Amino acid sequence: MRLRHAFALIPGAFALAIAALLVLASMARGVTDAWGRAYVIDDRARLPRVDAVLVLGTSPYGYRGQDQRTLSYRLDVAAGLWHGDFADRFLVSGIRIGDDYDEATIMRDELVQRGVPASAIELDHEGNRTWDSIFRARTVFGKRRLIIVSQRDHLGRALFLARHAGMKAWGVAAIGDTYAGFPDSIVGDLTSLHAYYDITMKKAP
Repeated sequence: MRLRHAFALIPGAFALAIAALLVLASMARGVTDAWGRAYVIDDRARLPRVDAVLVLGTSPYGYRGQDQRTLSYRLDVAAGLWHGDFADRFLVSGIRIGDDYDEATIMRDELVQRGVPASAIELDHEGNRTWDSIFRARTVFGKRRLIIVSQRDHLGRALFLARHAGMKAWGVAAIGDTYAGFPDSIVGDLTSLHAYYDITMKKAP
């Protein structure tokens, strides 16, 4: 009888654990968003000189069901930094899956179409997560000062990771949202919580 009672408590305990996790994740998101408010620069005249502009990858428009122009907006901002003489080097970092899906190459080609010379662009094909892109920018590509381009709701976490990885980093926001809608918002919260694990463990990708 006691065993049956104990089993009856399991669903409630599980629900409580999930609720606690989501509360912690929401708090983590609040902290990383604060880093975005501190280091995202809206006035281009205040941008510092850096080693490179890091453009973080995501699914290109039309690929794998992506119905927003999220990546295009990031590339518009990056190209604008080039044409405004605010940047002269770029690092594009994204996922590569086999021979037919390569975010970094797509970003390079799109930047070239926007007037950025290919010689100014470095490619990182192993930016599978934000932490991977940040960690590799420093340890593989030797960058210490970065301007990071992404949507505002993603930049806070990227800047949080970069600053805790010992880099000087600022952000420039593209229009739109990385995490649109309630399910994506939960994902954004959980990835912010996972950022604490990344900076604590500092595991190489």
